[in-house]
Amino acid sequence: MRVRLKASLLGVVGSFVMFAAYLAIPPLGVFSGVLAPFPAAYNRLLHGRISALIVILGSTTAITALFGIFAGGMYLCMCGMISLLMPELLLRGMSGSRVIFWTTAANLLIFTVVFIVYSTFSGINLQQLISTEISDSLKQAVTIYEKGGVTGEDLEVLKHSMSTAADLLQRLYPALVTAMLVVIAGCNLALIKRTTAKTALNLAIGEFSAFRNPELLVWILIGAAFALLFPESVITTPALNILLVTTMLYFFQGMAVITALIAKHSVPAFVRIFLYAMLIIQPYLLALVASIGLFDLWVDFRTPKTQENL
Repeated sequence: MRVRLKASLLGVVGSFVMFAAYLAIPPLGVFSGVLAPFPAAYNRLLHGRISALIVILGSTTAITALFGIFAGGMYLCMCGMISLLMPELLLRGMSGSRVIFWTTAANLLIFTVVFIVYSTFSGINLQQLISTEISDSLKQAVTIYEKGGVTGEDLEVLKHSMSTAADLLQRLYPALVTAMLVVIAGCNLALIKRTTAKTALNLAIGEFSAFRNPELLVWILIGAAFALLFPESVITTPALNILLVTTMLYFFQGMAVITALIAKHSVPAFVRIFLYAMLIIQPYLLALVASIGLFDLWVDFRTPKTQENL
C-alpha cells in the first residue's frame, strides 16, 4: 500500500507538470502534453485501478485549481480515457494497433457527446466559436508579421494565405483532432512498451515495424478522393477529413516500412537521425512516406523476395 501510494503521488506530480507545461508554454509544452496520460496508465498496469484513479483525479484537481475548470475538463477528456482504457485493453491481450483504434474511437465519442451536450445546454454554438477562435488566431499572426515590417504586396499575399489556412482549419479540425488523439495514444503506447519490457507484464503490443493497415482502407481513401469532385461542401468537407485521416494512417504504414528496412540493413544511427529530422523540416517527405505506405499494399516491401532458379 505504501509503495502504491508513493507511485500514485509521483504520478500526480508527473502528469500535472507535463500537462501544465502544455498549457503554459504551448509551442514547447506540446511534447510534454502528449505524454501526460502515461503516469496514470503506467500506474494502472503496475499498481491497479485505484492508483490510476488517484493520478487522474489528483491531476485534474490540481489543473482545475491552477488553470480553471475548462483546462481541468480538457485534461480529463484528453488524458482520462487514454489513461483508463489503454491499459485495460492491453491487459486483455489486445494488440497495439487495436488499442490505439479503440482508445481513439472512445475519445472521439466523448468529445462528440461533450460537444453536443455543451452546445445544447449552454446555448453557445461551439462550431461558430471554434471558427471564430481560428480566425482570430490567424489575424493575430498577420498583425505580428505586419508589426515586424511586412508590407505591400508581401502583406497581401500573407493575408490571402492566412485566409485560405483559416478556411481549411475550420473544415479540417475534426480530422486534426483525430490525428492528435492517435498521436497521443501512439506515443503513450510506445513509452509503455519500452518501460514495461523488463517487468512481469506480458503485453501483446507487437512491433511498430510490422504495422499494416487493413486492405479495405484503400477503398475508403479512393472513395474520399472521388467525393472531392462534387461541388457541394456538405460532401467535400467530410471527404476531406476522411482523406486526411486515411493519409495519416498510410503515413504510419510507410514509417513502419522504413523502420523495418532500417533495422534489416543496420543503418547507422546518424543516418536515422538525419532522416527523422528531414521528415520534420521538409513536409513534402511526409507525402512520400505516405505513398510508400500505400504502395506497400501491392509491393509488400517488408517481405523477403525469393529468387527463382532459372
